[in-house]
Amino acid sequence: MIRKYFIFLIPVILGSLLFTHCRKQALISSTPSIQYLGYTKISYQNFNADSLLYLQFSFEDGDGDIGLELSDTASPFRLGERYYYNVFAEYQAGKAGVYSYIINGTDTVNYNDRISNIQPETRNKAINGIITLKIEPIVGTIVPDSIQFKIYLVDRALHQSNIISTGPIPVNY
Repeated sequence: MIRKYFIFLIPVILGSLLFTHCRKQALISSTPSIQYLGYTKISYQNFNADSLLYLQFSFEDGDGDIGLELSDTASPFRLGERYYYNVFAEYQAGKAGVYSYIINGTDTVNYNDRISNIQPETRNKAINGIITLKIEPIVGTIVPDSIQFKIYLVDRALHQSNIISTGPIPVNY
């Protein structure tokens, strides 16, 4: 009698575990999602000026296709093309609450980056983590009293994440 119930319970338990596992995977979208965590400023020791800024944001992606291989050099990941980079950080300088993009020659200054492939080799491809961007701020024609960034991430399938904003970050140059 006990054996009959035991044989019946095994498929029920395995089925519920599989359902729960699949359900967790389905909750994370294949479009990356990011969230701003904060910043850290590093100042020159001998000067009264900020020199480095580290921006941190978390990410999650349901199919784990974040990052590029060194060999990803064909279009649309070719140098000079839109998706050569996969992290985009638009830089704005502010003075008295008015923000503007800084133009360097004919191009807007940004801090785009190309992160390496971090897709897991496991069956469950969903990933999450933290990305830290190292920023060496550029001063244009005006010396800003604050800066801000708009950041987004693009995966290999060219799904763009939400756009996050750092809000004003006070600086001393």
